[in-house]
Amino acid sequence: MRMHKRGRRGFTLVELLVVIGIIAVLITFLMPAMARARQQAKRVQCQSHLPQIGHALVMYAQKWRGWIYPPGLGAWISPGVPRPKEDRWPVHVFKPPVHNPPVMFCPNDENPMFEHSYVLNDARLVKMGTRDLGGLTSSEFIVMGEKKSSEADYYGGAGPDFHDPHVVVVYEGYRHGPTVGSNYLFLDWHVESRLPKDTRGIDPWSSR
Repeated sequence: MRMHKRGRRGFTLVELLVVIGIIAVLITFLMPAMARARQQAKRVQCQSHLPQIGHALVMYAQKWRGWIYPPGLGAWISPGVPRPKEDRWPVHVFKPPVHNPPVMFCPNDENPMFEHSYVLNDARLVKMGTRDLGGLTSSEFIVMGEKKSSEADYYGGAGPDFHDPHVVVVYEGYRHGPTVGSNYLFLDWHVESRLPKDTRGIDPWSSR
């Protein structure tokens, strides 16, 4: 009996190039999807921080006759004069007392000013259970939103809703993209992503 040895046939150069091309096409389609998934994960994590902050504000209010945060303890004493870190409102609200707890950082805010990504609505200090909200319900009244990353961004140029260069706009209306907007914590302690046009006026901090 004669044995015939058959040589193994390898891939040709053309076949290898075809396989590489298919892989490249698949990667081209997958990369945007992966990027969107990463952004979605960051947005969800950023959103999940706000209920935790809300819980800390409720705990503070229970000790201070219903006031949900200490007034007048923002990052600035006056324009150009920053408040000492150890005297800012987070120190009085969070335990252990610290001005920049991890829950105050949004993953989509890579370089937050004053080491936190959120800003309180201090245009109208309110108490737990108050009904005097300028015609808004507790589910419409914003307690906190996402702020701009630098002071240079505070004046004008804040998207199509803002045109006056003298108007100070502290909050970031489009942290998570032009179709998503930013995350907001409301007085009934629910959290939503909204566009600026869906926050009752140009300035969501206004109770008018």
